[in-house]
Amino acid sequence: MQYPTYLKTVRVKKKRIKIRLLLLAALAVFIAFKIHSVKTDIYGGGSIEPIPFEIRSGATFAEVAQNLGKQDIITYPRLFRLYSRFSANTSNVQFGVHTLTKAMSYNQILAEISEIAVPSDVVTVTIPEGSEISQTAHKLADAFLQKGLSFDIDAFLQQCDNGDFDFDFISQIKRKQNRLEGYLFPATYTITDEMSEHDIIFAMLSAFERQYTEEFAQRAKEINLSTDEVITLASIIEREGAGQDDFKTVSSVFHNRLKNQMKLDSCATVQYILGERKQVISTADTRISSPYNTYINFGLPIGPIASPGAAAIEAALYPADTDYLYFRLNEGRHVFSRTYREHQQAAP
Repeated sequence: MQYPTYLKTVRVKKKRIKIRLLLLAALAVFIAFKIHSVKTDIYGGGSIEPIPFEIRSGATFAEVAQNLGKQDIITYPRLFRLYSRFSANTSNVQFGVHTLTKAMSYNQILAEISEIAVPSDVVTVTIPEGSEISQTAHKLADAFLQKGLSFDIDAFLQQCDNGDFDFDFISQIKRKQNRLEGYLFPATYTITDEMSEHDIIFAMLSAFERQYTEEFAQRAKEINLSTDEVITLASIIEREGAGQDDFKTVSSVFHNRLKNQMKLDSCATVQYILGERKQVISTADTRISSPYNTYINFGLPIGPIASPGAAAIEAALYPADTDYLYFRLNEGRHVFSRTYREHQQAAP
């Protein structure tokens, strides 16, 4: 069937109108999306995860904007530059490392990068409670590496055993190996690339000296323990405790066992000998000949097995008043017992 020519023309026009309407709709969606994207970029709304952002000495503002885009902190570097022209902060950009987030608005970013920053040659590192010296050394090396700086692990460990540090508590340490184990106080440190391994250790020992107060020293004398014995016990508590809430109860178990001339039977001391934190130690592991093995030796081991925090040190000095002699971990928490039979019954 043949359609009149004018009807064909109408049908073509309708198709064209539909196509144009679809294109206009698509364009409207695209424009709306762009407006939303630009609005989010200007006013913020992304992730709140902190992002280290370094502004190197001599960098132009255009380079700063470009790098913000490369790190996905902003989406439109050119728009950021245009926006910044109306801000008084543009000429005050500070070189160094700033902490930014994708949730920050242009105003917040401009304000932050105009604040005094951590210099790019400064390393900030946090040493967790319960870290061994070897773990501390590798933590420092990783932090330096992230800044493109070098750190000599061997020199650090050599200084720990043989470096000259003028502290009274060090002069009382008799052992030659693992001399400073337990004394590199766990904290956050800000280190410059001009500091030597000796300087870094000195800073950590100074932090320990500040934390080990005169009150602690007097309390140690009252319970007839040397500083090294306190730190040794505190290091075991730090490693054995399921959390700071039970440190003093764990401490009471070890104090009670010492008073009753029982072996401490601490798995943490065996883990230290093995050089790994095995979840389950074997019977053979508990028979390893070592002055750190509290399964075969009475009393405290020859020295600390990690760096205890202030809470563990306090727990070593001020144990809870209990008559517990045993504890075991059961479903993430410690169960304490007075007798070996109770201890067996507490097994999961």
